[in-house]
Amino acid sequence: MYNPTGPVGVDQAPHVEITREIARRFNYLYGPVFPEPQVILTETPKLLGTDRRKMSKSYGNAIFLSDSPEAVASKVAAMVTDPQRMRRSDPGNPDVCNVYDFHKLYSPVEVVEDVNRRCRTADIGCVECKKRMAGYLNAFLDPIRERRRFYVERPGLVEEIIAAAATNPARPLLGPWRTSNGRQAVRREGVAVIEQRATFDEPIG
Repeated sequence: MYNPTGPVGVDQAPHVEITREIARRFNYLYGPVFPEPQVILTETPKLLGTDRRKMSKSYGNAIFLSDSPEAVASKVAAMVTDPQRMRRSDPGNPDVCNVYDFHKLYSPVEVVEDVNRRCRTADIGCVECKKRMAGYLNAFLDPIRERRRFYVERPGLVEEIIAAAATNPARPLLGPWRTSNGRQAVRREGVAVIEQRATFDEPIG
């Protein structure tokens, strides 16, 4: 809601639409304050879990931002691929392969093209394909792990950041309201600011 930008997963699209409705209503009543967020979908807008069901903690099929490289490699090794490919010598279909969807997000374009071509001709097996994807996925997650480690080792810094933001977190946002009827509206209606701490214990999908 606060100057939103960036892509979302396809399952977040209804939430974005609700946010758009709130922004339009607020702007209509109190003047232009909130921009209307847009749904931006990537080529792979939804990642399924390792078993091709919805990625969920409760299903036990999720890959987490906090997973170690070893945990990621183990989960990727157990991922469901093309259900019609029974033997190594059978040609595969990347279009129905869960691992290939991850390749499209985390692997370089040339690797994605190579996997696409070689899978269809049985020139690459699922085991090798998974290992390649796990390597690129871990490379993507490494900076996130490092940043998480930085804050885990400095709990006092996290508290300082939260405390500093809590002193006046909405000041940049409230600027347009100070010169319009919005200020009176805010005084009447009140503004609630909710603080959320990132745990990094969320599925990557």
